[in-house]
Amino acid sequence: MHILLTRPAGRNEPLAGKLAAVGWQASCCPMVEIVAEPSPSPSPLANADAAFFVSANAVNHAAALVDSWPKITYLAVGGATAAALRTQGLDPITAPSDNETTEGIWTLPEMAQVAGKHFVIVRGNGGREAMANRLNREGAQVCYWQVYRRQLPKLNGLDLAQSWQRDGVNAILATSVEILQNLFTLLPEHQHAWLTRQLWLVPVERVADAARKLGCQYTLVTGGAGDDAILESIANWKNRQ
Repeated sequence: MHILLTRPAGRNEPLAGKLAAVGWQASCCPMVEIVAEPSPSPSPLANADAAFFVSANAVNHAAALVDSWPKITYLAVGGATAAALRTQGLDPITAPSDNETTEGIWTLPEMAQVAGKHFVIVRGNGGREAMANRLNREGAQVCYWQVYRRQLPKLNGLDLAQSWQRDGVNAILATSVEILQNLFTLLPEHQHAWLTRQLWLVPVERVADAARKLGCQYTLVTGGAGDDAILESIANWKNRQ
């Protein structure tokens, strides 16, 4: 198996090494570019009860904007995000390792009583509204703090597709709907048929549904976007073949 890893820059190489260690080949090509928010608002964390970070990028870009971290509850969507918070000297609460998603956060006992509390969701531009919508329904106050932007990389899609085909890529990791869509946007239309024939590794059923709507024939839901979840799901899939 030759897997194309498409997470943002800096997130692919450790996984590529782990894949190589168990005999699988990987190529790295970020399909979303992360840049700092050009005009970020001041940090709202001091007035919050809890902050929910959607990614390690959210942590890293927020860190450049805070003088000190207030003593509030910090929530991480997954292991990489939690690790980024720990490098800031914080002790985050994170989703279960087998459900590193927004939905996984809601299984935590700390989320049982949120009414009246003030949550800050730290993220990039746009993204899912699921966490904010649920918090609002449960009676919490919610605000967003957008600290970075995601954008389509400036790459030659045709050259990339041809090189991936020459190298024998036959599986693609897409940890978000945006990454999935960016691949179809970047590659010329006559290469879309090749994309739809690959095995798509996706963290949750929501991304799998988006892949199927684009015509993708084969999807494997890994149950999380972290390295361990991805490796375990691939191993289990290979054992079933």
